[in-house]
Amino acid sequence: MIRREAKPIALLAGALVKRPEGETSAQGEGGWALLGLLLALGVMSIVMASAIVPNVKVQVQRDKEAEMLYRGDQMARGIARYYNAGVLAGMQLVVPPPYGYLTDLNKLRDGIKLNVRELKFVRPSAMIDPMISLEWEPVRARDPRIMKYLQAFAGETQIPIPQQYLLIAGPPQRLEKAHKPDEPTGGSEEAPKPGATPSPGVKPTNPGGDPDDADDDDDDSEMNDPLKHLFEDSTAGSSGLPIVGVAPRVKGKALRPLYGLDRYEDWIFMYVPDTTQLRPLPRNPGQVSR
Repeated sequence: MIRREAKPIALLAGALVKRPEGETSAQGEGGWALLGLLLALGVMSIVMASAIVPNVKVQVQRDKEAEMLYRGDQMARGIARYYNAGVLAGMQLVVPPPYGYLTDLNKLRDGIKLNVRELKFVRPSAMIDPMISLEWEPVRARDPRIMKYLQAFAGETQIPIPQQYLLIAGPPQRLEKAHKPDEPTGGSEEAPKPGATPSPGVKPTNPGGDPDDADDDDDDSEMNDPLKHLFEDSTAGSSGLPIVGVAPRVKGKALRPLYGLDRYEDWIFMYVPDTTQLRPLPRNPGQVSR
């Protein structure tokens, strides 16, 4: 059996296909150049597509973020109107509205009845967070995010935080009284011995042992929390606290900050009015403001 040697593919192809008369080798190489150009264009299109896809994703996020800001503002205004019988004004929680505190966001959409009027506060579309197409997370009184948001809001807008909003953000803080340089602090006085009778005309200091009651003034009443009645019912838990705002459920870094807060988990939507829109704060829970 005679063994034949394999010929190169190029020589075999040249033997099978006759080159037309007058065709030069340069013209044959032009086909390979065209093929290379097509391959280069294909690679460039893939690279350009991979660069365009992130831009489209960012644009979609930017559009959803703008819609979230719009709907969040509508929710914040609706909550403020709920606490003021349909009027857009500042919130206060010392005295509830005639129809009770807002503990369920659905009341904003479904509405309430006030005498013969039926009040609705937001459109159904505003109830959905457009970033993830889910309902908003309720922000209730004394949520830790409220104070951070109020400080960022005041720093950005230069609008002072109303006192009643500070009360919603956290319990009242004791104010330390500064002593004058020539005012005795009482630290140099000798404490009376146990069982000793005080001298005539000298009032015993702190007979009950409570340092907060050592003075005659009533500054201890500054620590009374006007909203303590909201926390006395422990059976309701946090779900029974009044809703004062909403927050997105999405987490992560935002494309543009909200009052300097650049992460979604720090964002809340809560209506903060100008000081001219504030109503007087009732002195106690039993007094209704007019």
